[in-house]
Amino acid sequence: MGKTTNARAVRPDGEPELFQAAELERMGMLPAKQDEGAGTLFSGDGVRADGWYRAWTCGDFTVATCDFTILEDTLFAIDTRRYLTVRGPMARPYDREASTEAAAIAYIETRKGWVTSPVLAGSHFSYTEVEYFEDALRDAFAELGRDSIDEISSLLAEMHRSVGWAPGVLSALGEIARTDPMAPGASLVYEGAAKMLLGALVGTTAAALPRDQGDRAGILTAIELAHARWRDGANQQEAATVAGMGLTKFKRLFRRATGRSWGAYLTEMCLQEARSLLTSGRTVREAAELAGYRSPTSFAAAFARAYGVSPQQFKELARLQAVNVGGAQALDG
Repeated sequence: MGKTTNARAVRPDGEPELFQAAELERMGMLPAKQDEGAGTLFSGDGVRADGWYRAWTCGDFTVATCDFTILEDTLFAIDTRRYLTVRGPMARPYDREASTEAAAIAYIETRKGWVTSPVLAGSHFSYTEVEYFEDALRDAFAELGRDSIDEISSLLAEMHRSVGWAPGVLSALGEIARTDPMAPGASLVYEGAAKMLLGALVGTTAAALPRDQGDRAGILTAIELAHARWRDGANQQEAATVAGMGLTKFKRLFRRATGRSWGAYLTEMCLQEARSLLTSGRTVREAAELAGYRSPTSFAAAFARAYGVSPQQFKELARLQAVNVGGAQALDG
């Protein structure tokens, strides 16, 4: 199958490591010599990767900046359990053309378990990000009164599509990107910006959720229900009931918080699971069944509406990419 790069390792107790140098080295990113800057700098080996990646860790979060290109096909296996990332394109303060453009919106990505994805030669990565793990999130969102951060992470994951970010999100990422890692106090800037960013996320979430504490708890409970029961299609009336609301009120507040209806929210979760199943080699029928669809025909229609290709076409494209990656690595090995 060729080489596999783990961008996130897991400790024996099951928790993901915040940062693991050995995994970057497998990508062709090697520790730079004679670097005195904040964090750890990695440089491409010129064979597997070209460019640089810097990571600075502090407790329950990691600050990373990078600008690198993959030079040979690579199959990434990423463990993103209990993992939430806020990322924006790398700021280029000395590039006059780029400086005239509006900053891109930051986004959140959360996944559960291992995600395997082929990355083809020539893929370019240039971004600033802060990676938060569960303890940091639990402490920051404690005022919302939730024992689990799953539904909050899920809510944040949807916001970049429908809800404007608080200004602090982009300004914190920009502050990190502009910081000279060689300057005294760079670590203090990283830590302060990362905490300011987390505060902005709390504010963004609070703004999307109802102000009334009971209604807010109800919407988060409904989101929790969605993630527990999406396969069997928990209906909207059930969601409204667990939220402690009438159906009309629930529809209004749920759409305000997530940017979509209850049905659309569940459909999106089903289709995301189906994509993962198809990529892992499952048949279209198996993916449909495991994603909660009773009819392969209705599944295929929903999939095509969402992604522009049929499930079978998507499966073939994913397989070809994986074969190309594995074949290229086998030749190299």
